[in-house]
Amino acid sequence: MKELSASERSQIVEAIMAMGEGIRWRADSAERHLRKRIARGHLPTTATMEDYERVIYSVLQDESAQVFRYWYNRKPYLALVTAVQSRQWLVMFSYDGVMETAFIIERPKQYLNKPGFEEIGSLSEVQHEL
Repeated sequence: MKELSASERSQIVEAIMAMGEGIRWRADSAERHLRKRIARGHLPTTATMEDYERVIYSVLQDESAQVFRYWYNRKPYLALVTAVQSRQWLVMFSYDGVMETAFIIERPKQYLNKPGFEEIGSLSEVQHEL
């Protein structure tokens, strides 16, 4: 697991817990994200917001999910990645628990090797290090 200060670990765990208590989307972004996932074939054409959020919750609850910190414009975000129905899903949200996006990654190793991504460890490691 990546070396983190107790404060950093605590912030990460708190953000993940906040997401697990209820997904908060930025204003007017939830339906847009749902339509995009359907258009890209990540979700069936009949998928509802409830279906989309069910996938997100399954990622947030999978202790084997890999946790990454992603930097964008000097602001850190958290990304969890794990398999849901044999496809790798990435769920990204801010440290204050606001949902950014969730989507299928076709080439996880290549995608997560992009600048800005830092692997922290598995969700179980992050949660049990406190």
